[in-house]
Amino acid sequence: MSSLISDPTGRKRMNKTLDTILKIAYSYAYRMLLTPLRLLPIQKRRVLFVSFRGKQYSCNPRAISEALLKKAKGSLEIAWAFHEAEKFRFLEKDGVKVLSDSSFEFLKYALTSRVIVTNTYYKPHLPRRKGQFFIRTWHGGGAYKRVGKAQNLPFWERMFVKMQQEGANVYLSSSRAFTDMTIREAFGYTGEILECGMPRNDRLIKGEYQEAKKQVFEYLNLSKNTRLALYAPTYRDNMDAYGQYPDFARMEKALKTRFGGEWKIAYRGHHVYYKNNVQAECLNATDYMDMQDLLLSADVLITDYSSSIWDMSLMMKPVFLFCPDLNAYRAERDFFTDIHSWPFPLSENDEELEKSILSFDEEKMKKAYENHHKTLGSFESGNASDIVADRINSECR
Repeated sequence: MSSLISDPTGRKRMNKTLDTILKIAYSYAYRMLLTPLRLLPIQKRRVLFVSFRGKQYSCNPRAISEALLKKAKGSLEIAWAFHEAEKFRFLEKDGVKVLSDSSFEFLKYALTSRVIVTNTYYKPHLPRRKGQFFIRTWHGGGAYKRVGKAQNLPFWERMFVKMQQEGANVYLSSSRAFTDMTIREAFGYTGEILECGMPRNDRLIKGEYQEAKKQVFEYLNLSKNTRLALYAPTYRDNMDAYGQYPDFARMEKALKTRFGGEWKIAYRGHHVYYKNNVQAECLNATDYMDMQDLLLSADVLITDYSSSIWDMSLMMKPVFLFCPDLNAYRAERDFFTDIHSWPFPLSENDEELEKSILSFDEEKMKKAYENHHKTLGSFESGNASDIVADRINSECR
């Protein structure tokens, strides 16, 4: 024990274990305190949405909510919960109930809504009631970095993940590989799956980019003729220690040489690690509301292990992987599928990234993307939002 405490890595691991145990104990105790609220009747026409634990109005919940608003035409009560509810009051003009997720009113809605839609782990301290219907959309497609039980987590962390996943009535899937590897294997889920694609990708497949691009370019203060490269690295367990950013000046020069035009690079931080540690050479897109708007507006995506590569490939746009910590990431987390089988040029340093950009072949990319979608068994059709909205309507009758 003394050697574990004196070792920084062991100390960090022990602290994380203790933190997880406390979270589990708190969750069970809080559920007990909420027992009286279980007496409140479930409202059959009430639907509650939460995106990225209340941080955003985005992703699959946003796409489903907007489709539901059009279809329900006022027949359903639609509510959203946020950390900073005041930022999202604009939704009220469309008849959406906006809640602070730290309020007592939110607790009432969480325990009385007939349908609850989330895109990540749900709040483990809130009980799941009989008569409620939970839709888990998740927030990524394809089959790339490992998640859930597939990460080989310690016992207490696996238990906490299980607590957050429990109660789901249906999951959404983007592909056969996602169904088998992520939902069945990693999440250990054995229930119903709607294999309809990701609702957030409907706009990408249909090419509905005009309004999104207008809003993004206004946000970033870009002229309409500017070409945009989006740099969006994924989450790491030790983000504070990650400082291996690409040489942005070199990247921009390569983009100009290969594709022509004037380029700007925007940095998008991951939703879990919400720090605006944007590099001086980049525009800051971390606080922009919806990642899909950024993908619709970008001409090129540079990332690493993020599932945004799946979304971008649906639009047949160039994706370049910059993975200077590939060996460490593989050892720590690993992948569902071999990263070298992905149809995106892989670079581990700036020189390789420059060469990948300069040698980019559009026709080769399109064929590789099409084969990739077939190999993973894509379910994307552009109609997922309507399919899920119809299912919610049927559950609320």
